[in-house]
Amino acid sequence: MTEAELKSLAVAREVRCEGEMCPGPVLEAMDALGAIGEGEVALLVTDAKAAAVNVSVAVQTGGLADVLGIVQENGLYYLYMKRL
Repeated sequence: MTEAELKSLAVAREVRCEGEMCPGPVLEAMDALGAIGEGEVALLVTDAKAAAVNVSVAVQTGGLADVLGIVQENGLYYLYMKRL
């Protein structure tokens, strides 16, 4: 998906994790995905690239979500995940 397509998605749950290190963002992403329905989108916002990567791997490996993409903007990473 393009950056514009990602930004236009309807987000069911947003998790803000600025300043947090793993495993915090991973646990918060899993909680958010557990709280939304199949096919809905969760957005994780972090200032740590490693957290975005770790969350991506964890949710895909765990079969919780497809990672639709990551947008980097103004020092933040926006990770879009679609609940499976």
